[in-house]
Amino acid sequence: MTTVVEAWRARPERERSFLAAGALVIGVMLYVGLVWLPLERLRTRLAADLPVLRASIVSLERDAAEVKRLRSTPSSIPQNRLPLASLMAANAWAKDLPGVQVTIPDNAHVKLAGADMSFTALLDWIATAQAAHGLRVESARIEALAAPGRVRAELTLARN
Repeated sequence: MTTVVEAWRARPERERSFLAAGALVIGVMLYVGLVWLPLERLRTRLAADLPVLRASIVSLERDAAEVKRLRSTPSSIPQNRLPLASLMAANAWAKDLPGVQVTIPDNAHVKLAGADMSFTALLDWIATAQAAHGLRVESARIEALAAPGRVRAELTLARN
């Protein structure tokens, strides 16, 4: 370190001022290239994204108002709170869906699986299960078959 200081002091005054000015220019160039330009690019990108983000906020506020409105409406879930096993024993739940297996893994879920069923009949069955027993689709995997209007389906319905 002392050799660097000695070498600096050994230089003539004019050369030292020239080297200092060069170092200053290089420092400014590094600052511009490594700090200011990336920040300016980020500012420009954020300014371009701002209208989209504002529109997203408006949409989320609208959705929140809709959720609040829906939560304030009276529940459409029926008062039929019998255990699902007794409901299944009392009804022919899947009579409109031949070849379908209906199982009840617990008191809040119903699983339905069928390899070849009518899509329209499946939708009707889901609507009936929702209206009569308060069941909602929790998960579904439905695949269209080669025959028109026929599907392979695995559904899990849950009671709220």
